[in-house]
Amino acid sequence: MVSILADGIRTVGVEEKVELARWSSGNALLVGAVLAVAALYLVYWMYRRESRGRVTRRLRVTLVLCRATVLILLGLIGLEPVLVKYVHRRLGAYTLVLVDDSASMSLADRYRSGDEARRVAAVTGEAAGKGVGRSVICEAILGRDGGRWLTRLAAKNAVKVFSFADRARFWRLVPQPTAPGDSAKAVEGAGGLEQAFRADGAATDVGRAIRAAMDSVGGAPVAGVVLLTDGRFNRGESVGVLGRLLRQKHVPLYAIGVGDPAEPVNVRMVQVSAPRTVFNNDPFSVTAHLEAQGVGDSGIHVQLFERRRGGKGSATQNAEASRPVATRTVRPDAAGRIAPVVFERKVAEPGEVSYAVRAVPLAFEAVTSDNEREALPAVRVLDDKMRVLLIAGSPSYDYRFCVRMLERDATVNVSAWLQSADIDAVRDGNTVITELPSTTEALNKYDAILLMDCDPKEFGPTWGSLVASFVSDYGGRLLYEAGNKYTGRFFRSVKMQSLVEALPVVPDPEAEIVINELGHYQTRAWPILIPDAAASDPILQQSDDPTQTQAIWADLGKIYWHYPVRRAKPVARVLMQHSNPRMANTFGPHVILATQFVGTGRTAYLGINSTWRWRRSDERHFNRFWIEMLRYLVEGKLMGGRARGQILCSKDQYEVGQTVVLTVRALDERFNPLSMPELQLSVKPVAGAASPGEEGRTVSLRPIPGREGYYQGQFVADAVGTLRLTLKLPGEAAPRSGQVSQEIVVSQPDVEMRDTAMNRPGLKAFVEAAGGQSRYLDVDQAGSVADLVEDRSRTVVVRGRPRPLWNNRVVFAVLVGLLMVEWIGRKWARLL
Repeated sequence: MVSILADGIRTVGVEEKVELARWSSGNALLVGAVLAVAALYLVYWMYRRESRGRVTRRLRVTLVLCRATVLILLGLIGLEPVLVKYVHRRLGAYTLVLVDDSASMSLADRYRSGDEARRVAAVTGEAAGKGVGRSVICEAILGRDGGRWLTRLAAKNAVKVFSFADRARFWRLVPQPTAPGDSAKAVEGAGGLEQAFRADGAATDVGRAIRAAMDSVGGAPVAGVVLLTDGRFNRGESVGVLGRLLRQKHVPLYAIGVGDPAEPVNVRMVQVSAPRTVFNNDPFSVTAHLEAQGVGDSGIHVQLFERRRGGKGSATQNAEASRPVATRTVRPDAAGRIAPVVFERKVAEPGEVSYAVRAVPLAFEAVTSDNEREALPAVRVLDDKMRVLLIAGSPSYDYRFCVRMLERDATVNVSAWLQSADIDAVRDGNTVITELPSTTEALNKYDAILLMDCDPKEFGPTWGSLVASFVSDYGGRLLYEAGNKYTGRFFRSVKMQSLVEALPVVPDPEAEIVINELGHYQTRAWPILIPDAAASDPILQQSDDPTQTQAIWADLGKIYWHYPVRRAKPVARVLMQHSNPRMANTFGPHVILATQFVGTGRTAYLGINSTWRWRRSDERHFNRFWIEMLRYLVEGKLMGGRARGQILCSKDQYEVGQTVVLTVRALDERFNPLSMPELQLSVKPVAGAASPGEEGRTVSLRPIPGREGYYQGQFVADAVGTLRLTLKLPGEAAPRSGQVSQEIVVSQPDVEMRDTAMNRPGLKAFVEAAGGQSRYLDVDQAGSVADLVEDRSRTVVVRGRPRPLWNNRVVFAVLVGLLMVEWIGRKWARLL
């Protein structure tokens, strides 16, 4: 094997030449030649006619030769003779082999086409029906016959091998020894496959890889780019741009398609949702949303796994392994859609329970990593109760039925304040109050406040701003139900302005005029209009079957009277609208029910006071609506320590490498903004859900300037798993009130797994864009690449620095000697 330098250049010969630095051509050469001949002739003529002294024939010849030689030497000195060394070097070309090492190359395809299976079997020798990994195919090609494939490529050009995903990685491997008599060039970064494929790249950027590989050879010629890939390029430049680049540089592309080109069979678990908090022995639902591709009408078995992560039991009970608790079988409809899969659960023991839903892999399904997903955060089972303050202006039907229902519900502790009741009247509720809560401490004892057509005159001048602060600053929850007695006055009240601004709707200043025009009493009931985007909202769920839920609302959702508002706020979520065409304005149908986040809390607006009518159809519909409404409002409030703090993340799901920005609202024991120079938040993997070896960390939170009680920090999600964020607030009176937590999930980016079929059309388009001698090859044709790649090495001649021949002592001595001989001769002949 011929050894070569790292840059692919080797010396094949050296020669030296004498050149005249001032040699010219054309008229100057002709004039110089004429003058030189004339000078020599003049010397000859002069000495031939010399008659003085004792000039013999021999002396005459000697003098002519000396003088002519001097003139010739002076002429040559004028032309500046130099000695030049010429080095002949062989500039070796490179064949660049790029091997796809992205996550999609980790798949093991079970080829359904007989032709494709035979191609793979010819390369790997394995039966494709058992599933052959794409990276295994690449390894088989590179290591074929003990590295003979690479050695054949290296027989014409030097070879560099790279693996690439979102960037190129150079392989420095020892080449396989060649057989006796073989002539091959060195293989840089190839050989015995001492370096294994990782196949874990988050994305495939072939443009970045090709440019990096071509830059690595400097100015050396590139004989060709050999690409082993499935063709799923999902980042960077398009193949059209890269093809034009290769065409301009006259570099042929040899693309070898690896993988199954057939439509993939895949079941993907898109989302698993479960309530954040439930009460023990209270039924709840875990809902899974699936997507399927290429499954036809095959049945998909879906399993629900449950794992207890905490509770009042023993340590063994608190660390239970996941166990299957339910199974459903679903099939795609004619359009390929799969209806949500709903699992009903009920947990008796308080604690944390995590749920994961898994679709059993189908035959020929290559990607199974997306078949399972966990519901986040874990469901917290509470033995506590929702603390609700219900305030009503008058004993309306909604108030009567609602307070009785809440008193009977085991998950609610309600305190009622009826403004129209006598001062000595016995108040309703599980916990009877004797006065209206009117301080921050008193209001923060409750999780939610329900206002039903309240009279603003009964409240103090600061009560509205206290409730607004209770929502936005302390994470409280608020529902306002409109009524036909006091709502107009309530919205116009100056002291209620802060509270009204926290609602998810914008009041209409002309609401009373609209009501007068439409009539205070309607004789026709209009059905409730539920927007498509809100059809799956938990508040509206009357059944686990979405179709049945729509049918229930179409039957019981009838409206006689409502209070019109101008519009919903931009950040609000509209759940109900009026279906009467007259009950609309420039912003669309009148809003009946809307919700929104306000600061760290939530608010809701209900524009009707006739939900009691739903009891005529079935009392359970009325009860479920109000309980689900309360759960929505209170969700998260019971998890964070009764409003002493809250951890806010922009989302629950992150990908590896993304930055998690945390905003924390922290309060002291008196519910005033906490003032600390720094807070420490703990980030630890949830047991059984994190990657092996992943350890916890501490994130420093700094105060946000201008926002009292708010702190911010960030960290990079660098490992797959479920992470629990825990903040311990200083000076807590009780452990629960001083500790808040949140959970997030970190997963691998799934861009590589969204479409896994080998992109043969895309690779052929790439080859066509590259033009020239570019070719697309199937895996069983990979051996012919060495015959297709040309030897593009070339010889270049490098001229060394000239070395003058005239500017030295020898030439000077010869000139002096010749002149001395001529002078002595003339002296002896008495010519001087």
